[in-house]
Amino acid sequence: GLRIGFGPGQGELSQSSDQTLQSFVHSLPLSEAISYNVVAYAAGTPEDPSTARRVSLARALSVRGVLMGAGVPSSRIYVRALGATGGNGPADRVDVTALGVNAPPPSPEPPSLTPKQP
Repeated sequence: GLRIGFGPGQGELSQSSDQTLQSFVHSLPLSEAISYNVVAYAAGTPEDPSTARRVSLARALSVRGVLMGAGVPSSRIYVRALGATGGNGPADRVDVTALGVNAPPPSPEPPSLTPKQP
């Protein structure tokens, strides 16, 4: 996976984070079995949870845009904007995980459904 840090209130990726994310995508095999889990967080207060949620959503969509620009279909990108519910790690971040990396590449032809003759 990949962890991308953001400055407080910042929703756009820096140029170096953009390049790191693209390198991450291109380091993986080309496979329709690979999907991406994008989980975004933002610092916030209990009195105003919606601001943290909006900032985390902006971050997640920024990462999603880079993934799509790198050729990943939107149907294989799962976005979650969790706001201030930080889990383990710094509050201002996006965690990107590739799912299905160990799956075999798609076969060029679909398997035959007819039984083989002895």
